[in-house]
Amino acid sequence: MAFCERLSEQLAVVATIDPQAGGTGALTTDVVAMGMHRRALFILSNGAGTAGVTVAIQEANAAFTAGTAAILTGAATAVGVTANTQNLYEVSAEAMGAGLTALRGVFTSTGADIISVVVLADVERYHPASDRDLASVLTIQAAN
Repeated sequence: MAFCERLSEQLAVVATIDPQAGGTGALTTDVVAMGMHRRALFILSNGAGTAGVTVAIQEANAAFTAGTAAILTGAATAVGVTANTQNLYEVSAEAMGAGLTALRGVFTSTGADIISVVVLADVERYHPASDRDLASVLTIQAAN
């Protein structure tokens, strides 16, 4: 049998927004340092509520003190109009501007939506990726 890394070893959980209920306002993910990653995938999960969510995936320098701009956006009418759905936003490091090495997602509910976000990143330089999961990842279980 050939060796095959588990998905938990190939992909790192690098940012999240824990499930949030209701209200209008912006929620921001952790900052994703793209120095070790080639791609990041932001997964927005929308639960009950259908008011909508505006999405802005921002790029900037590592400290988010310069160069902050949206590299990818989603309009409220296009995102979250259906309860219990997912929306995916993928950014490659190559698409980022010169000197910009970090990403974060800003998700703004336009009403009483319940949302959560998980950001997965591939790891090109170092393996396994699970070594760089967020501290909030409690367990990784796999059936061989």
